[in-house]
Amino acid sequence: MNASASTRPDYSTYPRLTMAEARDAARQLIAMRGAGSTVDDVRLLSLQRFYAMEARLLDEERYQEWYELLADDLFYWLPLRQNRHRREGGDGADPDAMAFFDDCKADIAVRVGRLASGLAWTEDPPTRHVYVISNVEGFETGVAGELEVHSTFIQYRNRSEHDDATIVGRRRDLLRIAGDGYMIARRLVLVPQSVLLTKNLSVFF
Repeated sequence: MNASASTRPDYSTYPRLTMAEARDAARQLIAMRGAGSTVDDVRLLSLQRFYAMEARLLDEERYQEWYELLADDLFYWLPLRQNRHRREGGDGADPDAMAFFDDCKADIAVRVGRLASGLAWTEDPPTRHVYVISNVEGFETGVAGELEVHSTFIQYRNRSEHDDATIVGRRRDLLRIAGDGYMIARRLVLVPQSVLLTKNLSVFF
């Protein structure tokens, strides 16, 4: 066994969700429509500050610090949206359909570990990122310490001279209050395209 293999984390011990738990989490995210009472201005300001800090961590590729913001029962979902007629209802996100990401915290750990390994040749030279987060709305959920938060994002990437991409979308989060900050327990990422016009998704939202 070489040195890199012997120091590789044992991802089998990292937090995971069962298939049933993941589907329940997906249905919970679909049901989050901002129906609760809006949070007060003090809470909203703290949410905006949290998202600005999170965006800066991702801009600067401080992925391990970002990882520490994730709850152990995280469900992180970027569904492959289906183009449906209006009469069919829904917004094209289906828990039983394919997804670009339907990750638990262990899956995120693998992706973060890959980027930190030095073996991700597509990230050398590194990609430069800019995240813009806006339209932040916070709602009470009826569960003490949990908040439903909606936001929009622009994620711009540039690598080398002629390689760039911009992804725009919306997020729905279930956040848990943790001291002066928050833990991300659920995240739904909705992008307008059913087919993403980008070369890769080596990125977090």
